[in-house]
Amino acid sequence: MKNFYFTLLISIVFISCNKDYKTVGLNLIDNNTFRTNLEEIPLSVKMRNIPPYVSNVVQTFQIGEYNDNIYGSSKVSFLSQVNFEDPNLVFGDYAQSNEDNPDGNISRIQENETIKNVFLDIPFFTNIDDDDNDGVINIYDIDSTDPYSDSDGDGVSDADESNLGQNPLDEDTDGDGILDGEDTESINPYAGRTLYELDSLIGNTEATFKLKVSELDYFLRPYDPDSNFEKFQKYYSNNTLPENFSGYTLFDSEIKIDSNELVFYNEDDPETEEEDESEVVKERLSPRIRVDLDHDFFQTKFLDIEGSQEISNLDNFKLYFKGLVLEAYDFSDPLLMILNFNEAEIKVVYEYQKYNTQDTTDDTSDDTVDTEEADFLFKLNGIKLNSFKHDPYPGYVYSAIADTVTNPERVYLKGGQGIMAEIELFKDDNGVDVLEEIRSKEWLVNEANISIYIDKEMLSSSGGIIEPSRLYLYDLVNKAPIIDYFVDNSAGQKSYQNKVIHGGIIELDDDKNGLMYKIRISEHIKNVVRKDSTNVKLGLVVSSDINNTINIEVKDSEYMLFTPLSSAINPLGTVLIGPSPSAENFDKRMKLNLFYTEVNN
Repeated sequence: MKNFYFTLLISIVFISCNKDYKTVGLNLIDNNTFRTNLEEIPLSVKMRNIPPYVSNVVQTFQIGEYNDNIYGSSKVSFLSQVNFEDPNLVFGDYAQSNEDNPDGNISRIQENETIKNVFLDIPFFTNIDDDDNDGVINIYDIDSTDPYSDSDGDGVSDADESNLGQNPLDEDTDGDGILDGEDTESINPYAGRTLYELDSLIGNTEATFKLKVSELDYFLRPYDPDSNFEKFQKYYSNNTLPENFSGYTLFDSEIKIDSNELVFYNEDDPETEEEDESEVVKERLSPRIRVDLDHDFFQTKFLDIEGSQEISNLDNFKLYFKGLVLEAYDFSDPLLMILNFNEAEIKVVYEYQKYNTQDTTDDTSDDTVDTEEADFLFKLNGIKLNSFKHDPYPGYVYSAIADTVTNPERVYLKGGQGIMAEIELFKDDNGVDVLEEIRSKEWLVNEANISIYIDKEMLSSSGGIIEPSRLYLYDLVNKAPIIDYFVDNSAGQKSYQNKVIHGGIIELDDDKNGLMYKIRISEHIKNVVRKDSTNVKLGLVVSSDINNTINIEVKDSEYMLFTPLSSAINPLGTVLIGPSPSAENFDKRMKLNLFYTEVNN
């Protein structure tokens, strides 16, 4: 009997386990209902010359020479008004009127102010990132993650050399022929001088060149007389002020860039025999262009006329001393420098006679007349502007950017007063708009991007081309970035690489040469296709930093009113494969890639 019940129980369990259950909704969705695909949408491209732009609204200024083997050479000069810090511009302890009228005050003597030095300082933009804190900044460090790496290969780590006062970037610090690892008396003659990474220099930083500093003979007026002085005066990038209004030469000589910190020491006081003041650091300055301006000019122009109407207030001063012109020339190799002109200054050091009562006003027997040192600053913080001279483009570039050319084989782009591309999406090779056809398909847009390949063959054959790190796509009609720019909050390793998803950053091949740019415009396309937004014309330019979306006005033009600031200050150029390339480059043609999902009928 027991065997019977046991057999019955096993049978029930078996039947229960094999019951035919139904899954709710199993057959409601067919996996083949939706299909994802890629459609390559045509676009129309026309190139435009960028006219001269308003230069005096820019806050980043250049000087030097840039040579591009495709677009030719560009030379740029710098002009600036000069302002003084002291509203009274008094030299020495007393104004000249007090020196001339002492009124019984024996301290009011003729101070005889005399120029000692006049320095023009223009700092470089610099970087001193040192991730491992070993005294060697990242760019020169063989391993910026290891403080005990040996960048100069002398057998002593970077950190140890820095602590010992040796130079971690010189295997023989004191130049005596014995490597630092074996030298027991190695002393760094430049101990304490920081070696910086200089930023924003394009070309050969080892090049020598001449710098000419002249007095400006043209008054940079702030307001336009043609507007009844109600609007600001516009000075365009193609102005000829340097060649027509350069006056007295204050400096004209050869200079060379130095990446080291400038360290100045005190003068030794002979009366303190037990102490050497010359070993005490007086001042440290970041790397800069520093030149000694003409002493006689500043003596007669300013110190000798103390108290005169010409320098009694800032308005008179600007009419009297109209500013400076800076021109770099005679380069051993082309070099374009973007310098920190906003921090530039002229430091005037002078000596004067000071009556010293020795703190005994009732006893004049020990009074002396001492020589004192003082200084004052002129700041280059008035109206500033660049002046550019560009070589003509080669004939083939002029032909390609003619107004009649649409959908070219190659697209030429150049920053500054250069070339931009005007893009119309959804236009085929015959100019036929295919947007309505796309809308009728009721596609669900997943992603859209413009793929832009670089014409590597042309850049390689031209040689010496510095490729722009980024392209910037913007709304030409509304003078603003497209919506994808605003919704992308991604950040790159450096600030100018932000908005990584939106893109436009150069992609490199295995040889570290430029391969292509890709700009994602998914949200823009969704709005155009599904929300019936206007399919506006887009602008494409080279850029330095798309975080800055300010536009600046250009000179009268029937087809262009502005250019992006980030492109205006970028001198670089490139050549792209256009929408109608040769057969071998057809797969790399400039196009809109549209990834979509649709119902599979």
